[in-house]
Amino acid sequence: MATLFLASCFTGPRPTLETVDTLAPVNDPAAESVLRVLTSSPTTSFTVGYEIVTKFGGAVTSATVSFDPILGTSVDIADTRYLYTAEGTTTTCSKSTFECTTGIDETRVSDRQLTSTFHKQSAIERIRQDARVAVGPSVGRTDSLVDMATTCAEFPVVDSAGAPRTKSYCAFDDVSVIASMETADLSVTAISMSPSADPALFQPPA
Repeated sequence: MATLFLASCFTGPRPTLETVDTLAPVNDPAAESVLRVLTSSPTTSFTVGYEIVTKFGGAVTSATVSFDPILGTSVDIADTRYLYTAEGTTTTCSKSTFECTTGIDETRVSDRQLTSTFHKQSAIERIRQDARVAVGPSVGRTDSLVDMATTCAEFPVVDSAGAPRTKSYCAFDDVSVIASMETADLSVTAISMSPSADPALFQPPA
């Protein structure tokens, strides 16, 4: 039941999933609790599987986020694989043609209203925006999804037609990525969690 509320070691810099927002805290305790989770860096390997619904058009997309402290981060969204290595290099690949290009090409998934950082940095930016435009303070709660504890915030907003709506965000406490997200354009839900990461996911598809 939801409850309301008002490591691998190695030498060198610890890699993060990607660049993380470090702006000043928002003036909303529940939102700040979720942001605190998302701006933290995980220290152990994991893989999260997601089901994502793009509400404009109804497209359903499978996505996988894998993290390893040594290898970096791999993000699979439909046919596209995004690789963020621990050394700082980035690559975008097609899983069907095996073609890869240097850098992150967000246009590959933009038709789904997604970015390669939907699970972290993009969620942080959305939460900050909703905290600014909400018509009241967000409501915080703790919950769980796929047997993992989450910290959540729900924002009261008004849509373009003047109708009241609620946007919600939950983040996994232990791995610092989004667990679920309900917004005007997206429904994101974690459907699986593994405390490991397949090394093959951190390589270009072949």
